[in-house]
Order: sequence, then C-alpha cells, then structure tokens
Amino acid sequence: MSRVKRKEDVFYRLFREYAEKIMAVAEVYKKIFSNDYPATRTLIHSMKDYENVCDDQAKKIFMELSNSFITPFDREDINVLTKRMDDIVDYMEAAASRMDLFAVTNMRPEAVKLAEVTVQAVGELVKIMDRLSNFKKDGTVMELALGVDVIEDEGDAIYKTALADLFREDVPTLEIMKWSRVFDRMELALNACEHACDIVQGVVMKNA
Repeated sequence: MSRVKRKEDVFYRLFREYAEKIMAVAEVYKKIFSNDYPATRTLIHSMKDYENVCDDQAKKIFMELSNSFITPFDREDINVLTKRMDDIVDYMEAAASRMDLFAVTNMRPEAVKLAEVTVQAVGELVKIMDRLSNFKKDGTVMELALGVDVIEDEGDAIYKTALADLFREDVPTLEIMKWSRVFDRMELALNACEHACDIVQGVVMKNA
C-alpha cells in the first residue's frame, strides 16, 4: 500500500513542479511582451533555456511513466497532459523568438493583453496541479479547469481584435505579416493552457 501511495505522490509532485516551471517561463514571456519592449528584447534568448528546463521536467514524467505499473489515473491521460503542458512552453518560446527573428521593433497593445491572460491561465494551472492529488474530493479542481475555458475565450476575443486592427490600421504589409505570425503563436500558447485543463476535466469526469 505504501508503495502505491509513493508512486502516486511522485506523479503529483512532478506535475506540481512542471506547472511551477511553466509559470517561471510565463513570467519572462509577460516581461518580453510588455510596454517596455524593445528594452525587454534581451530576455528573448533566455526563453530557450527555460524551455530546456521544462523539457527535462517532461522527460522525468515520461521516464516515471515508463517505469511505473501503478499510476494515479490513466496512463494515456498522464502522457497527453504532459505533452499539452509542453505545448504551452513551446508556443510561448516560439512567439517570443519570432519577435527577434522578424526584427520587430514595436509592441502591439493586444500582444501585451494576450501575454497577461496567458500568465493568468498558467496561474490557474499551477493551482490545479497543487490540488490534483485530491481531485476526487476537491471540487475546485474542476472549477479551476473550467475557469481556464473562460480565460481562453477572453484571449480569443483579444486575438481576433488584434488581427482586425492590423488590417484596419494603416500598417505596412510586412508588419502585418510579422505580427500575424506572432499573434498566431501567442494564441496557440493560450489554447495549449485550455487543452491541458481539458485533460484534467476528463480525468475528473472519468473518476467521478
């Protein structure tokens, strides 16, 4: 019995650590996509280092999964949840790196807002992972996961406004191309937060 408990604790601990590491990336992401840009452009290269740290954490989960006969919930859900959490970091890094790759010199207000709501969504993910070990009894796990859907809806509205403003304003075609690609990655990062929470919702429903 103690062995089963230990294995369950390992996965919950690894997911808590993973969410905290993703939050660290999100905080840098928010600093980059702020009104202080382009001064914050120097932070872009550090995003790759943070991504590597998160990749290592994902590998720890996959390794534990491959070595465990007992898991706290479905093995496939653990696998997919890990991948969706990895997507959050990958897309944040991709959005930031495009600012450097495309030599973007200005900041769009919608980008600031998208970064802010992404940090908000990741913050909710951290809360979820803090409570995940008690998801069968703690109703706030589902409430928090559903709340991220609302945050994503807000982000989707910001994304649509961002694209509309790009084409509505007198913006050079090259700038439209640059920002369209940046906004696409920013939206995918926020979507990945929702997708991770969708997995959690599924886990709760399966074990209800």
